Amino acid sequence: MRKWVKKSTAASRAWLGVALVGLLVVALVVALSLVSRLGSGQQVIDAAEPAFTDERVMGTRAGVDLLSDYVDLVDPLLTARGGGNTEVRSLVRLIGRELGLSSAQARKILRREAPHTEALTRALPLSGLADEIPRLTNYLATTLNTNEDELAAILEQRFPRIATLLTTLPNVTDAWYDVPGIEGLTRLSGDKPVRTIPGLRKYLRDDLVALSVERKDEFQSLASRGGIGYIPYLLLAIGVGLFAYGILQSRRAAVTAPGRLSWGIVVVVGVFLVALVVAGQFFGRLSAGQKLVTDMQPVFAQERVRGLTTGYDTVHETIELGDPIMTTRGGAVRETPRLYRFIADRTGRRAGDVRRTLSRRVPRTIALLDALPLATVGNEAPKLVAYLAKAFRISRTRLVSRLRRRAPGLARALLAAPVVTDGWNAVPGTGEMTRFDGVTPVRTLPAFDAYLSQDVLPVFAEEREHFEALTGEPPLDTLAPVLLISGLFVMLYGGTMMVLVARPRRR
Repeated sequence: MRKWVKKSTAASRAWLGVALVGLLVVALVVALSLVSRLGSGQQVIDAAEPAFTDERVMGTRAGVDLLSDYVDLVDPLLTARGGGNTEVRSLVRLIGRELGLSSAQARKILRREAPHTEALTRALPLSGLADEIPRLTNYLATTLNTNEDELAAILEQRFPRIATLLTTLPNVTDAWYDVPGIEGLTRLSGDKPVRTIPGLRKYLRDDLVALSVERKDEFQSLASRGGIGYIPYLLLAIGVGLFAYGILQSRRAAVTAPGRLSWGIVVVVGVFLVALVVAGQFFGRLSAGQKLVTDMQPVFAQERVRGLTTGYDTVHETIELGDPIMTTRGGAVRETPRLYRFIADRTGRRAGDVRRTLSRRVPRTIALLDALPLATVGNEAPKLVAYLAKAFRISRTRLVSRLRRRAPGLARALLAAPVVTDGWNAVPGTGEMTRFDGVTPVRTLPAFDAYLSQDVLPVFAEEREHFEALTGEPPLDTLAPVLLISGLFVMLYGGTMMVLVARPRRR
């Protein structure tokens, strides 16, 4: 009898060890706030997972590349600081000197070979066109015998694409080199301030999108196999189960030591933990997840999220500005002759007279309308380069090199024009891309703009606090070895106690 009591006392202590292990697991989950931390991480994963499919990551890179080309196209044209208007004179002088012509004659050649391009050069800088808008609206209101509010309503109803152009252009030109609301936004490398649309373009293309492409596989790995949100609940269940089972068996062991089957259940729990770590690929997934969290942490900084979401409003307006004028599908080119006829019908004049009058009062505005659609400029650009190369008796490569030296901004715009206008309504690389709803296709630059502004950017704003919770200590990649060691310990402990303190089988 004494022998059984001694064994039962040892068995009770052994089972209390099981309860202690369970209690330690629960304490670990609570002390490290794993439920809230990994739960927050799962919310970030669920919100961002649609953006990290192969099709959307590649489509986003393609869309931002085209957006970058668009910025290259309009940057020299929008303001005097862009330099396009002064470089036009350099181009005309270059043509005149090479061909032995006066500036007026060089202009005529430019108009003959590329009429839409020549009209566009007369509209520069487009900030001057923005300055003409008050004169235009005042003239139209007076001529049509209406007030400016009624005129705005007429334009919105009858000429919505021209109205969009007139509305967005002043906002874009004012904000191009001083984007409002992005004072805290800096580049990821070197903390260089981002203040302009060209700078914001670089942040999107070279920082944000490049990082998403680089870390796509890590995100997909972390999100696979159920993600990470279930891990703390599973650990809590195991910890509470071990604690309750250990207490129950300890009380039983005070009377008689439980048999090997009882300890076998402990071994099974340890095996389950080890299998969970191995089958769930915790080492690879959580290591990849930690790399992802470390690299993405600067992106989710409050100043960068606020600057990006606020600054993108100007990017959105820039795309709104380009949509009516980029292609025939944009609509402004079809509305222009209708506008002249509308004014002519209201005033009893001929449409040609109306255009000439407007050309005297708002010359840049009419020059821009004459240049539309810019797709025609895109078509003319290669032909103009080919003509000048032949006229100058040099290769196309040498001509482009000379243009880049003499008129770098204008050359950049002319070379970007075909790429942008061709891709505006069919962005290359987005053939399989859809919005987060999985249905709405993303094929055009305006549709890509909607994808960024309505699907992607809200993830940063809405999940920033959840991401911050995920970045706590300890690092994600420490969880896998802790779980593996815990599982091995439980296996070893259960197996050892099965030999030492389990009740032997009756013969």
